[in-house]
Amino acid sequence: MEAALWIIFIPLCAAWVLGLGYLMRALKRLPVFNRQFAPAPHRWPLLSVIIPACNEAAHLESAVATLKRQDYPNLEIILVNDRSTDGTGEVIDGLADADPRIRAVHVMVLPDGWLGKVHALQRGVEIATGEWLLFTDADIHFSPGALRRAIALVLNQGADHLALIPRTVHSGFWLEVAVRTFGLMFLLTTRAANVNQAESRAFVGIGAFNLVNATIFSRTPGFEWLRLETGDDVGLGMMIKLAGGSSRFAIAYDDLSVRWYDSVPAMFKGLEKNLFGPGSHYRWWLMLLQVVIIWALVAAPIVALMFGVVLGSAPLWTAGAAAMAMHIMFSLFSYYESRAEIPSLLLFPAGLLLISLMMIRAGFQCIRNNGIDWRGTHYPLDQLRAGQRVKFSLRP
Repeated sequence: MEAALWIIFIPLCAAWVLGLGYLMRALKRLPVFNRQFAPAPHRWPLLSVIIPACNEAAHLESAVATLKRQDYPNLEIILVNDRSTDGTGEVIDGLADADPRIRAVHVMVLPDGWLGKVHALQRGVEIATGEWLLFTDADIHFSPGALRRAIALVLNQGADHLALIPRTVHSGFWLEVAVRTFGLMFLLTTRAANVNQAESRAFVGIGAFNLVNATIFSRTPGFEWLRLETGDDVGLGMMIKLAGGSSRFAIAYDDLSVRWYDSVPAMFKGLEKNLFGPGSHYRWWLMLLQVVIIWALVAAPIVALMFGVVLGSAPLWTAGAAAMAMHIMFSLFSYYESRAEIPSLLLFPAGLLLISLMMIRAGFQCIRNNGIDWRGTHYPLDQLRAGQRVKFSLRP
């Protein structure tokens, strides 16, 4: 029995240690946006900010206000109303009437074979005239000077794409745990820490802030290629890499903020269309396999330590203790590196369980409905599989 426990739990504890070690290394290597200095260019290129909005009347005006207050001298803002039913269209028209830099686009009908947001982004690109394109969301708030610093940075570093991580504003402790865990899993699965290395094949994208050189974007297949990709933001980063462009990735907690979800149930619902595709490739068996691995990883340190003590097995209790010690070290390290709350980091295993339940729900809903129902449109499973571009898994 002891030998069987060694075979099962020592590798799992080792994987826990290695995974947390990778995340520590990833957080250390990720640059902080506002600590990167870049001189102002001789000429500020025209920047087109493209914002898709579907039923965002409650958030859009305050978010756009932070863009209007930017000191960027050569700016156009394109607001795309994606079939909203809550007054978003009226808000967009009012903003456009009040500011000549703002252009309004209204999508009344979604063409077959397109996700609504991806189609809205495509409509924005069709009328954009900027040398640089910034794709962002309707609830993102920008700090003063953020656009100047972003353009100065990409021009100074010769980058074609800049993705920035915003600070997420939470209204509850367990939501903080779930969002923090989701972010760490995102870093792990995308290998985002490697994106800034020129030789790396890793790619990443952030829906809150994807800044792209328009010339490089024109060399990609465009959003037509991503029309059924639920991970469209990461897909954009992938297209830039495939087109030979270079990407930069940084933490921008002081420059961007978003209230992502209001509650854990809202997060369950909001990630319904995202978790079954890129991670599980729309395959139920792969989703279940990943869930089993997550549960085994969460249980491994405690089980190894418990059986190690009961059986007097030094390798088992050492492995369990090492995994737990690494978890504490990781929590303290992340607290200093990313200003996360220590209690939420200590409950990272509970966060993994929450995310795994979200994966199960997303997969179950998709299989039961033979596809995804999102914003009033049904997307058949076969169609989603055929249109999927982004595929990654839990691996460093």
